[in-house]
Amino acid sequence: MKLLKQILIFIVFTGAIYGIFTLVTKDTEVVNTAALSAGNHEQLIKEIDNDWNGKDDWDEETYDRHITMVAQSLNAGIINELDGKTLRDRINKAAYQKCVSAMNREFDRRDCDAQKLALNYSGLQTILMNERGLATNNQIVEASNTYSLYQRIIAFNNRQLGLSPRYNSSNDTWSSWASYQDRINKQKSDFIADPLFQNKLKGISDICKIYDTDSRLQDARRRFYDNLGNEIYGYFSSRCSQLQGEGNEAERAALRSRIIDIRINLANERYLPQNHHILSQMLNIKNRLD
Repeated sequence: MKLLKQILIFIVFTGAIYGIFTLVTKDTEVVNTAALSAGNHEQLIKEIDNDWNGKDDWDEETYDRHITMVAQSLNAGIINELDGKTLRDRINKAAYQKCVSAMNREFDRRDCDAQKLALNYSGLQTILMNERGLATNNQIVEASNTYSLYQRIIAFNNRQLGLSPRYNSSNDTWSSWASYQDRINKQKSDFIADPLFQNKLKGISDICKIYDTDSRLQDARRRFYDNLGNEIYGYFSSRCSQLQGEGNEAERAALRSRIIDIRINLANERYLPQNHHILSQMLNIKNRLD
């Protein structure tokens, strides 16, 4: 009887230990942090991808929300450090690819939207501030370089062409239109020859205004030589009037010599329009001094 009692006690005790062990094991499986981290990691990836797939352009609120979400998940222990880095890389990649895609979309449009370009370029700068390692990314570099060229050509096309003659009566010199026009033409040629212009920008209407440079230069050249002629004629006509009369022969001869030299220099001007009125005006002043 005593032995039977001891056996029953042993069975009860053993069953109790097994039950406790089973409960402990089950609790441990429920709070498995590795499984919890992996599950949250996958969920966050889906959220990141879905959010950016629903965007047409850079969206700063979305980007900031994703970065904050990862930081908070990391601080709460929901994801580990490795998952945090992977998710940040995922966010930056999704964001910069959206920006690059949007910029290329605008570059392909004849009526390219300058504001959309600026928005998405600004997004790239925000991403690069958070991840400087992307500064050499080929997609980002090409989009940034193309946008830089776009801005420079737009500025060139909007630039008011023209040059002040700045005639200097002390040595009879003036600004060089030839140097100015050659410089403008070289800028235009360099822009057009750029591979990014040929491959990305040449279909944009505002960019194509660069082909109007020659006609714009023609108008600016006419204004330049008209103003130069007026400055030169005004000076020598006044000097001629001052020297009318006797006793000024030496000064009149010197003035005639200057007029001859100026007519020669004007004739050598590469871009002076043929039969420009300044040539006949200077001849008339010379005749008045004879």
